[in-house]
Amino acid sequence: MLAAFALGASPARANGRFPESNQIAFSAEDPDLVLLRVTFGLLVSRDRGKTFQWVCEEAIGFSGIEDPMYTVTPSKAIVGTTFQGLTVTRDDACGWSFAGGDLENQVFIDLTTNPNDAKNIVVFASSYDKQTDDGGILFSSRIWETKDEARTFQQLGAPLDPALLGYTVDLTASDPDRLYITAVRDPGVSPKGFLLVSKDHGQTWTEEAVPLVDGERAVFVAAVDPTDAERVYLRTSNTVDKPTRLILREGGPDGGAPTQRTLHTAAGALAGFALSPDGSKIYIGGPKDGVLAASTQDYAFAKRSSIEVQCLAARGDELWACSNERSGFVAGVSTDEGATFETRVRFCDIGGPLTSCGPGTPTNDRCTPNWPAQKALLGCGGFDAGAGDGSFGDAGPGFAPNPPPKGCDCQASPAGTWMGAVVTAVGGAIALLRRARRRRG
Repeated sequence: MLAAFALGASPARANGRFPESNQIAFSAEDPDLVLLRVTFGLLVSRDRGKTFQWVCEEAIGFSGIEDPMYTVTPSKAIVGTTFQGLTVTRDDACGWSFAGGDLENQVFIDLTTNPNDAKNIVVFASSYDKQTDDGGILFSSRIWETKDEARTFQQLGAPLDPALLGYTVDLTASDPDRLYITAVRDPGVSPKGFLLVSKDHGQTWTEEAVPLVDGERAVFVAAVDPTDAERVYLRTSNTVDKPTRLILREGGPDGGAPTQRTLHTAAGALAGFALSPDGSKIYIGGPKDGVLAASTQDYAFAKRSSIEVQCLAARGDELWACSNERSGFVAGVSTDEGATFETRVRFCDIGGPLTSCGPGTPTNDRCTPNWPAQKALLGCGGFDAGAGDGSFGDAGPGFAPNPPPKGCDCQASPAGTWMGAVVTAVGGAIALLRRARRRRG
């Protein structure tokens, strides 16, 4: 009953989740285009993060407790993974539709773009399938590939072992036929982590065990070294506030069996990971650990700042981060390797729904009516819905359109906070069937 009530919450309740940002995606062709995933939809910037506007979950094609993975193609189409299917927009995020054919109604959990060809994307679907006669649980996991910016797809190989529940997929820059997948067996009891390796572009796979320790629940591919397809960075996940690890998987000496070693153990969630474009520097972080950086020559991590990290992303000599209002921003950028960050956006700076989307488009018709309620849930005061320009109305004494770094409370309403508690209570049961995992950057 609680699960049904929570999942049936009104869109105006922002799905009961506490507002936060947790993925940054860039366009390789257009440096001005920046996407910021938030727990109430997607923020889009067309001026390198100076301003952001909102696309609501309902326009994108999902609602509830999930965090789609997004990528941008050369023509600036945006592709996202949802539990309802693969969603695509080709008109500047105004109209969204699901890919058809075999991809309809698949539970997509991850995607990866070819580092050498952004038209080439591999998407990964993995979800509960059925229960066996002896009480076991089987899963359905498949991968598809597009080479034309999500217009057509073909399945790569056969479905994966049904005993595996998948989490992440990655391509490599130095080997066009290499793919990696992470998965677990027995996810609801005593999960066992695995890295699956394909050297023939998804036709066959070999399994490498990734032992989970101290209550860890899953393992994710964080990145693959751009010059060495055998060097893979893995992150573990755990229950709230429990330690997680960064693991390095490397090829064995003289072509021998691959090896694994722990590079760092975080105090809590290792929510952020970024690798410099040349693979020479690595950045990690989390809510408890701040930002740490190391050379990939020695992996000697040094703390760079104490911001509460929700995600990290590297572009050129820039390090972008998701954080929260306590750090002064929900998206910021550093040019000194994470020592200091320049604020790009706070929640109270969001300019409303995308103004470029006209009547009749999902983003205009579905997001605009919900914007005043969404803004109120962010704790940003009154909003003049009739202004049509993203401006704020008179919120009374003490409110400023551009508040200081800690001026935006960003608190859910009492009802929203209560709903968050309900969602937390039922999250464990829901996660087994349709994981609302947050794979962060």
